[in-house]
Amino acid sequence: MKAWTDAASLILAARHGQTYGRAVSPAIHNYKLLCLKRHQKSSFMPGLYVFPGGAVDPADANLKWHEYFSAFGLDNVDKLASLIPKTVSRPQIFQSKENELLREISLRITAIRETFEECGILLCRRNKNSYAHSGWAEHVSIPEGELRTWQNKVHNDATEFLNLCQKLECYPDLWALHEWRNWLGPTYAYKTKRFNTVFYLACIPHVPHAEYEAIEMEDLQWFSPEEFSSTGFGFPPPQQVEIARLTKIKSIDNLLDIATERSKKGVQITYLPVPVQLKDGIVFVMPGDTMYPKEVELYEKQVIDKSDITTDEFERITLTKNRVVFLDTQVNMIFTDNGKDNRVVFPKPGYHSRNVESKNKL
Repeated sequence: MKAWTDAASLILAARHGQTYGRAVSPAIHNYKLLCLKRHQKSSFMPGLYVFPGGAVDPADANLKWHEYFSAFGLDNVDKLASLIPKTVSRPQIFQSKENELLREISLRITAIRETFEECGILLCRRNKNSYAHSGWAEHVSIPEGELRTWQNKVHNDATEFLNLCQKLECYPDLWALHEWRNWLGPTYAYKTKRFNTVFYLACIPHVPHAEYEAIEMEDLQWFSPEEFSSTGFGFPPPQQVEIARLTKIKSIDNLLDIATERSKKGVQITYLPVPVQLKDGIVFVMPGDTMYPKEVELYEKQVIDKSDITTDEFERITLTKNRVVFLDTQVNMIFTDNGKDNRVVFPKPGYHSRNVESKNKL
């Protein structure tokens, strides 16, 4: 039995507000991120807000997709090769299998399919010559009255996603999804259900219409990174880390530039959080943190015992930080950037009074 399930997720940023020049350092974000709340009855992370995404399905790697892309003139080596970073070191999740699409293609299809299934946003294109675009994502609208039907079809059978694209004469916008990070679920938690997930990032010029699919989700919100960090919503550690780091990038144009460059280099390491037990709380350390272990256990439970010191003492003895700190009333994401420590505080659910209205649902 495999120790984890491969998956793909999408950080979707939509322009909202003023357009800034790249030389400007704006004070507020001009984009919003999409997060969905997992259903309270879900067997995995119930009630937490996550980016859209889900498990890889064999249909995502079916060679029929290659035939379909060829109909749009997108099957030549250069166009598909542009999705493969020029790097030697690649995490395990990108290892392709025989008689399947390259993982750099199929994982993007997974992320796009799951995003459509969960919130109705179809990141696809129709223009045969638009793969070499500026990096912005496009989406195709579903005819009125058909969205719910197609979301249910794709939810029940992933092969229906290709049928949907054929019906609408569009293709998944692979080139708008930029490799961002590879997260592997920790060994100590969710041991019966771990995910090895590629996070992609895509930028879209405006906030599109979205409706959450009510079987798996129960809320949908568009907020800026700073707004998400202060809502009091519950997030898994990967979402907290990504949101916290994005609080420092205010302009969506700068974000797209960063994502494009990161994707060219490709994801080269796997982010596996390792818990540290302290006197007054638990800390997850991640790659880049001075206290991250040199030898990481991928399969067996691994907890660093520092229960004789406090979280503050642990912080003071660490030169470079990349960690999530769990305290009674809040969660702190602390990371060192250019020699400076940054701290983003997430109030725990129940310790924030902000009222947030639920968005559209199916």
